[in-house]
Amino acid sequence: MPLAADFRHFIDEAGNVLELTDQAKVVFVFLSKIVLALSENIEQPLVHVNLKCNTRAKQLSCTGEIQAKSITLGLIEWHCDTCQACGTITHWQGSRWDKQQHVIH
Repeated sequence: MPLAADFRHFIDEAGNVLELTDQAKVVFVFLSKIVLALSENIEQPLVHVNLKCNTRAKQLSCTGEIQAKSITLGLIEWHCDTCQACGTITHWQGSRWDKQQHVIH
């Protein structure tokens, strides 16, 4: 089942990370690495994130790597290149993990 993540569920209005459970911290670190990698390479059709798949239970470990792409403005779609782990990330733009080069015309 895909993980649909809204980045606002992890940060407050000032952009600071909320108090999270240990499990939520693991998910947030995973998602924030995807946001960083994709936003630094937003022009690429598919970004190979330097991140191992850790979305499966320990007894079902996966050695795959995460790939991500920007589907539409503000929507990241990611997936493991080996197993069926996948998901989307929304509302990440403008956060401190957004490293897009903004051009003022």
